[in-house]
Amino acid sequence: MKADSASASVLAPATRLALLSVGADLILGGAALGLGLSEGPIALWGFGAASLLQIPPALSLRGRILDGLGNRGLDRERLVLRALSHLLRLLALGLALAAILALREGPGMRVGFSVLGVAILGLAFQAPLWVAKRRLAGVHPALGWDADRTRALLEQATLLLVGGLLSHWFPWADAITGLALALHLFIQGQGLAKGTTLQAAACGGCGSGCGCG
Repeated sequence: MKADSASASVLAPATRLALLSVGADLILGGAALGLGLSEGPIALWGFGAASLLQIPPALSLRGRILDGLGNRGLDRERLVLRALSHLLRLLALGLALAAILALREGPGMRVGFSVLGVAILGLAFQAPLWVAKRRLAGVHPALGWDADRTRALLEQATLLLVGGLLSHWFPWADAITGLALALHLFIQGQGLAKGTTLQAAACGGCGSGCGCG
């Protein structure tokens, strides 16, 4: 266990933040995905899917926190993050294809206020979560990765808000926002893939039963 680097005063708030992340991602992701698929905005359903994909890593992190952020659960976390990196890049590909098809079909739709509402809600949820997580990011690498994932959702909510505002004047703004979101998700997925590789190398590939990491 890493009692020296993750004290009880850190583990308790980190556990609460992980649970709050699960709740926020579930509410935001479910609302955005449902509204996006029913109303049509590409960026909205993309943001919803990206939010829902963050739930398994948050639950995996909570398990590690409850175990004291030691090596127990480390292999599981690597597996979850590796899967997330692949899924984010697949989502990015799907978003990009949908956005390109929408641009080829001509002037897009003017999105409704649901996009703005979800974006504002996303900012309201993710901004305080990111601020709180950033304070713990230096305590343990797993908490730093978690803060980075929340910051990514905050950036994606900002993209959604900007795209929703622009769509009232430019019908193609939703498709462009979808492309921007796809690029953001692809970069995030690439970063996660490199990060999990580096984390494994730092432990020498010895697995969760060793005394490193």
